[in-house]
Amino acid sequence: MRVVVVTNDFPPRIGGINDYVAQLFRRFPSGTVTVFASTARGAAAFDRSYPQEVIRLPTEMMLPTPGVRRRLHEVLRSERPDIVLFGALWPLGHMGPAVSRKLAIPYGGFSHGLELTGALAPGVLRHIGSRATLLTAVSDWARRKLEPAFGWSGRMELLPSGIDTAAFHPAVTDVAVRERYALGDAPVVCCVSRLVARKGQDMLIRALPRLVGAVPGVRLLIVGSGPYDATLRALARSEGVASRVTFTGAVSYAELPAHFRAGTVFAMPCRARLAGLDIEALGAVFLQGAAVARPVVAGRSGGAPEAVRDGETGLVVDPESPAAIADALAQLLTDPARAARMGRAGADWVHREWSWDAMSQRLQAMLPAAATRDAGDR
Repeated sequence: MRVVVVTNDFPPRIGGINDYVAQLFRRFPSGTVTVFASTARGAAAFDRSYPQEVIRLPTEMMLPTPGVRRRLHEVLRSERPDIVLFGALWPLGHMGPAVSRKLAIPYGGFSHGLELTGALAPGVLRHIGSRATLLTAVSDWARRKLEPAFGWSGRMELLPSGIDTAAFHPAVTDVAVRERYALGDAPVVCCVSRLVARKGQDMLIRALPRLVGAVPGVRLLIVGSGPYDATLRALARSEGVASRVTFTGAVSYAELPAHFRAGTVFAMPCRARLAGLDIEALGAVFLQGAAVARPVVAGRSGGAPEAVRDGETGLVVDPESPAAIADALAQLLTDPARAARMGRAGADWVHREWSWDAMSQRLQAMLPAAATRDAGDR
């Protein structure tokens, strides 16, 4: 089975979709995949270490423009794959129908969060779904939202994010991270994500004054970078908790597990924004937190609750309520035995059912039928 993957999201860029695409295809038999991607600083070094061929466009933003379509068709005529897969269906998936018509190569791809925005505009995603032979969603919630928009009622496959269980596991040590940020043995709430309004770091800061009443020594560790950075720092000052909040900035993938482990609890009270235009489709960070045996607190929004077994591996909360967030965190921080129990349950669950090996095998099992399915037969 020969596969060409078309993606704007690919390492060395850091981000959920970048990791999703790279991890899935890293586990395919070497030499069976060609990745057609945009470029980024450090791309050449990454590509040398990646087990599949990578062809880079000399642009940092790949869009379905005529020039990109022409270059893609050149690659496909050369490679003659059995199927083309789009790392994110919107917007690059709009090139799929032409691939099917002009080159007689079936196509499919993966949906994430952005496609949920596209689903709100009538007809935007239906063109992508018109001749596709495989479409996936990362959560049941996302699948229910997306199937009508793609015109794929009842037929989208579920393919959530997986976890690199060799890197994220309970034996990860947090000693160096705690020393680096002078956390000592304090109870720590950790949030790892891009600093954007949807992720809810601001609500953790707003919850902190109330949480201090129940857990006097608590600290908040905010890991990541993004456009909300200055706003969050200003909010911490205005709430009077700046001394309790540590901003680490962006962290390399190799260091992420130790940062997750440094939190006594992992929390990201994600929420829907912009009338549902900006929403969490699943939230791989909840799984990563659970994988290192930490209880997780998630916002009741989008597909995020599917990444938590509420009351068993963590708690699901109202993401718009600082009081509810503080109370959930206090429950876990003041009951170490319960928190440890949830952490162990989460690690068992993730390592058993959410590994990248399992997700990649699931995808590989889908492809033979997708590669031979008629574009009009869904």
